[in-house]
Amino acid sequence: MKVSIVIPSLNEAGCIAQTLSEIPKDLADEIIVVDANSPDGTADIVRQLGYRVVLQKSKGFGGGFAEGIEAATGDIVILMNADGSMDPKDIPEMIDRVKQGYDCVFAVRYAPGYGSEDDDLVHHVGNMLFTFLVNLIHKVFIWDALYFFVAFRRDKASQINAKALGFPYCVEFPIRAHKAGLKISQVPSKERPRIAGVSKVNAFVDGLKILKMILLGR
Repeated sequence: MKVSIVIPSLNEAGCIAQTLSEIPKDLADEIIVVDANSPDGTADIVRQLGYRVVLQKSKGFGGGFAEGIEAATGDIVILMNADGSMDPKDIPEMIDRVKQGYDCVFAVRYAPGYGSEDDDLVHHVGNMLFTFLVNLIHKVFIWDALYFFVAFRRDKASQINAKALGFPYCVEFPIRAHKAGLKISQVPSKERPRIAGVSKVNAFVDGLKILKMILLGR
């Protein structure tokens, strides 16, 4: 099965080269960086390294993933961040799970024995609360609803059909996958600190948008 890896980026010039270098090339048939017109030259770095760049037309975190999925040609699509916080060593296990018959495989930080090296108290409590609500309201039963590192069958994308342009995309995706009746698995993962730069997430503003998605589905 051909594998496409989709990475949205916005001002990740300090991270993107190392993130791309760590991806196991023997497993990735296609790597697509969807760049939101970063003024820091992120897209130029990606091109110089020989990888494909898709210039994002929509806005937001979710919009970048959606455009990358549309551009991908692989049978398996892996979605991950550009900042180096997600460990590419998890990719082989994620791919294996899909090949075993799962439709979606989520990497999760809060499985027993794992966690995050980049959490503060506010983010940790927020993650736990939102994950609890996703499981309670939508019956997804996932360890970690906000860590958006996922492998899935591209032919299932239309059934998931996540539409949020911003960060709520990360909770909309597993909710829609579950409601579509897709077969879901989880792989324990350890989150690392971002390599450089600053997070684009506003804990209060984006937290409210994510909460709205969980409660209202939009």
